[in-house]
Amino acid sequence: MSADVTNEMECCRKFLEHRAALPATALIPYAGRWIAWSPDGARIVAVSPAPEDLDDRIRAAGEDPERCVVEGVPTTDAMLGGEGLGLAGS
Repeated sequence: MSADVTNEMECCRKFLEHRAALPATALIPYAGRWIAWSPDGARIVAVSPAPEDLDDRIRAAGEDPERCVVEGVPTTDAMLGGEGLGLAGS
C-alpha cells in the first residue's frame, strides 16, 4: 500500500474516532447551520448558515476545503450518533 493511501486511511480513522467521541449535545449551538470539521475531526473549523459559504470560511481558518468534512446540523430533535439533540420540547 502506498504511503499516500496509508496516510489518508489514518486520517479517516482519526476523523471517525474524534467525531464519534463528541457528544451530540455539543452540536446544539450549531443547530440549523452547516459546519466544517478539520480533516482529523478534532475540531469545527468553520460554521455557516449556507454550505456554499463554507469554502471561504474554511480557507480563512487555514484549512483546505477539499480535506474538511461538511455536515448539516438539524434544527429539530433528531438522532445523531445515537443521541437526540434534545431541542424539540426541551
